[in-house]
Amino acid sequence: MTRVDLAILHEIVRVIQARAKVPERIKIQKRDYQITYLEDHRQRIEEALRRHDTDRVNMLFGQLTSKVKYQLMRQSTTSQKPRTQARAPGGRSTTTARSPATTRTAAARRKRARAR
Repeated sequence: MTRVDLAILHEIVRVIQARAKVPERIKIQKRDYQITYLEDHRQRIEEALRRHDTDRVNMLFGQLTSKVKYQLMRQSTTSQKPRTQARAPGGRSTTTARSPATTRTAAARRKRARAR
């Protein structure tokens, strides 16, 4: 088991004990992780918390290793500057004008393609 795996499991247990709530996301080493609980493990933990059954909660904590999967969330793009489209001064288009012959040729190609 890697350090991150252990840190995630410890953080899940810490959050459950502190808040009496099963987390969906946690933050470890400045990274957000999405937590997925296999089978109905999440419901079992929540039910044991509601009943204040510490023995059952501790047993379910012991099974976390095999019942939890996690996925690193993508970094949010709010810290990056939004990209704006560059425009030519005076509102003019930056595309080059096509000659009428080129436009007619492209239209003829489309018409032939539809006919096939």
